[in-house]
Amino acid sequence: MSKTRLRIHFTKQGDLRWIGHRDLARVWERLLRRADLQLAFSEGFHPKPRISFPSALALGIEALNEVVELEIVGEFSLDDIEGRIREQMPEGMQLLNLQSPQYKLGKAKVESAQYSVEIDPAQQSELAQRIDEVLRAGMIEVERDQKKTITCDTNSEYFALRLDDGKLYFDLPVTDGAMLRPSELLEHLGLGDLLESGTTLVRTQVVLRPPESKTNKTISSRDERAEAEQVASVPKQNNASPNSGDG
Repeated sequence: MSKTRLRIHFTKQGDLRWIGHRDLARVWERLLRRADLQLAFSEGFHPKPRISFPSALALGIEALNEVVELEIVGEFSLDDIEGRIREQMPEGMQLLNLQSPQYKLGKAKVESAQYSVEIDPAQQSELAQRIDEVLRAGMIEVERDQKKTITCDTNSEYFALRLDDGKLYFDLPVTDGAMLRPSELLEHLGLGDLLESGTTLVRTQVVLRPPESKTNKTISSRDERAEAEQVASVPKQNNASPNSGDG
C-alpha cells in the first residue's frame, strides 16, 4: 500500500508547553486518527509508528516553529491533508507549513535552534557584560552529567547571543552531534534561576540542514569504492631506471 511522507511545521504554546516529547507524539497520533489519516508503522516484530521530531523540546518551553516528520498510509493531496489536520489541532497548536519531501532525501537534520527569553531590567546591565565576556572567549564548555564535556563555538556562523530591547536572543548550533542545552547556556550566563522563577523560554525556530539525497550519497560512495579499486589494480612502478645496474 502506498504511503505519504509529511514534514509539518507547527506551534506549541500555552498549556501544550507542559506536554513532554513522548506525550506530544501521542497527541499527533490521536490528532491523525480524528482526521481519519492512518499513521504508518515500521515493519518487524515490534512495529513502531513512523513519527519523529528532529529536535526534542524540553518540558516548559514554548515553540513558535517546531518540526514533526511522519508517514501516513495512502495517497492524498496536501490541501486535503492540511484541511483535515487543521480541524483537529488542539488549542495552542497551529499548522504553519506542510510538505511532502521525497523519500530519497532522508530524515531532517538540525543545524541550529533559536531561542528568546525576557530579562528583568535589573539584570540587563550585568548580563550585557557577561555576554561580551562569553563572545570574547570564543568557546563555551559545559560538563554534562559529570561524564562528558559539551563545547560550543561562539564564532560559528550558526551561533548568536545578544540582548535587545529587554530580551535575550540566542542561537545554538549542533556541534559534533551535540547541542548546548538552553538551560546550560543560561546557567553559564548567570541566569540559572531564570526559568525557575516562572519566566517562559521560547524556541522561535528550528533550523534544518539543507536536504541531502540518500541516492547521491550512495552513488558517491560507489564511485569512491570503484576509484579505490581502480587505483589498487594499477601495478606499482619501479622508481629505478630500467637501464640502471649495480656496477
